[in-house]
Amino acid sequence: MNEELIREMPQCEGPMQELTEMNKVDSCESKEQREQRRRLEILQKWDIGIQVLNRGCVVKVGCKSIAFTNIEEAYKEIGRYLENPLLVANEYGFLNL
Repeated sequence: MNEELIREMPQCEGPMQELTEMNKVDSCESKEQREQRRRLEILQKWDIGIQVLNRGCVVKVGCKSIAFTNIEEAYKEIGRYLENPLLVANEYGFLNL
């Protein structure tokens, strides 16, 4: 590598990097990037399952179960959850914010 390029590259302090150094990386993220990262963190937190019944279905998110009499309505709520998990999880009581 060119010596000039090496000097321009950010240096990593190894696996025991201080939390304050990690926050510096976070500050470089845009608001949209932080929101996207937060959404993914929430989505990764709980498994999602659907149990289809004779009338409706039960959607399980983590240890919570929500019954729907209409499967299409359940699919809409799952879509809402995938788009904005923080809002929907809070509405259904998955998060205590």
